Amino acid sequence: MKKIREVRVPLVTALFLSMTAALLAVLCCLAALGWRTPAVADKLREIDRIAADRYIGTLDETTVADYAAVGYVTGLGDIWSSYIPAEQYEAYKLNTEGKNCGIGVMVVTDEKGLHVSRIYDDSPAAQAGMQQGDCIVGADGLTVPQDGAEAVLEAIQGEEGTPVTLTIRRDGSTLEMTMTRAIVTQKMAWGQMLADGTGYLRIENFHVGSAEQFQTALDALVQAGARAIVLDVRHNGGGRVKEMSTMLDPLLPEGTIMTLRTKDGEEIVYSSDAAQLDLPLAVLIDEQSISAAEFFAAALQEYDCALLLGTHTTGKGRAQRTFELSDGSAVNLSVEEYFTPQGKSLAGVGIAPDIEAPLTEEQREAFWFLMPENDPQIQKAAEMLK
Repeated sequence: MKKIREVRVPLVTALFLSMTAALLAVLCCLAALGWRTPAVADKLREIDRIAADRYIGTLDETTVADYAAVGYVTGLGDIWSSYIPAEQYEAYKLNTEGKNCGIGVMVVTDEKGLHVSRIYDDSPAAQAGMQQGDCIVGADGLTVPQDGAEAVLEAIQGEEGTPVTLTIRRDGSTLEMTMTRAIVTQKMAWGQMLADGTGYLRIENFHVGSAEQFQTALDALVQAGARAIVLDVRHNGGGRVKEMSTMLDPLLPEGTIMTLRTKDGEEIVYSSDAAQLDLPLAVLIDEQSISAAEFFAAALQEYDCALLLGTHTTGKGRAQRTFELSDGSAVNLSVEEYFTPQGKSLAGVGIAPDIEAPLTEEQREAFWFLMPENDPQIQKAAEMLK
């Protein structure tokens, strides 16, 4: 039997060898994974080395990493891509799912306070008796004059099941309301009958669940005997392509709704079936109709199914996908290009309305508080459909 020779290594040497082996393993892993952008890697390594050795202040690694990530994404030159810090990612995911954790309101902020423009059904705000037009001027000891509107807005948000006390101005009086934060489903699509028998259907966004709300509202208007329908995607920031396509399906003839194309040329095509609503349609658009909202209007325009009224849209022609990172943060990157049923890109181009009908500056500032009966664009669209 062959005798195995025993070799004894001094402790210091053993530690050195194990550290060297570990370092080599890390380097091998880095080499295997690799930086896809060597220039970025070289510059960040160099800055990191100099800062670690020479910077006289306190170096907060998490903060530096967040800013480096912001810089990287900004350097892509794509205004639609973004970095989401870990502490904001859960709220971001909840919002894309058509929900929020808070009191269940939409607000418009200015130097006076947070003006309530929408109150979601069955929300803590609705149960507490909050009204549209209320002005929130404080929350849990913070006030807009002293701490700013952004700080008060952040104070309103928080964990589900926790209380928040608001200071509210209403008709010259000051009120205090305490409510318990909850997970609230957004009001993403809703409708009402106008005085002349036209149905009005507002689409706030295309988040998860919006198509179901849209179909419920559409069915209700049809059953109520609407003679025509005005679809409103003004100030709509977009959302999920699948939700948008599902909404368009009953409004279009059989054919392509839109096409998405990846970096590698792979195409995803959304299509509609032959069943189609037989009612005159108009779509309201504006400069804040973005992404899926633009393609919603474009599809109806290209199939000659609707009249477009309002102002020119933004011109966003890319779809984003969110990638969660190992520390709980995320990057939202443009990974697909959109194309209309006729194969057109709207990137940097947008859509021009069939009928240009801008709001006045005063009306634009009061947009979220305009009611259908005093909104000139809604009224003009209803008139055009007669």
